[in-house]
Amino acid sequence: MKSFLTTIILFSALMLQNATLQAQGVYVTPGAKGPVFSDKPQSGSREVTLQPLNVVAPEPASRPAAAAPAPGTADSMMPEFSVPAYRSFSVVSPEDNGSAAANTALFEVRVAVDPPLQLGAGHAFVVSINGRPVGQRFTATEFIVPPEFWGDTLPPANQSMQLDASIVDAGGQVIKKARPIRFFMRYVTILNKPGRPVPLPIAPPHRPMPQPQPPLILPGRQ
Repeated sequence: MKSFLTTIILFSALMLQNATLQAQGVYVTPGAKGPVFSDKPQSGSREVTLQPLNVVAPEPASRPAAAAPAPGTADSMMPEFSVPAYRSFSVVSPEDNGSAAANTALFEVRVAVDPPLQLGAGHAFVVSINGRPVGQRFTATEFIVPPEFWGDTLPPANQSMQLDASIVDAGGQVIKKARPIRFFMRYVTILNKPGRPVPLPIAPPHRPMPQPQPPLILPGRQ
């Protein structure tokens, strides 16, 4: 059995070395336990012709795995959540080159935005007057600048003001700015309409002053 296994191993080795053995020749000799192969002729051996080996091309090496993204770049490879861009944003009130009442500390502002403000994304309106931020976030298109902005006095009258409005995100970053508006603060007075006479006060009716009466003289008394 051992001799037979040795023969098989030798035969396999000869098959694997076919490229070099074809030039030398292979000889087989009948043996007691099977054929005996050799690269040298023996008594009673015969030369055999080996079939060419079946050569299988190696499979291409698999592509190396993609390198892990560098720290801090993983988020940039993910699709960003896009918020619809604001097509227009403007200040409606006060009007540009117009005026606003300064009699009270209540100052109203109206803006127009398209599409509507993205409240779900944390967007809001912020305004500043003469470069001074109001310090509040507004989510309605009509809002009032709080009286605390002016301090203990009324807004100054007959002075030019500039109103700047912006849309900001949840972190305070400016998304879109409106065109600045310039206006004047004026005190409003109520006057009579032209052509209506002002009624004059009515004088009370004239009454003569009472005259003094002469003294009464009784007879017999001097």
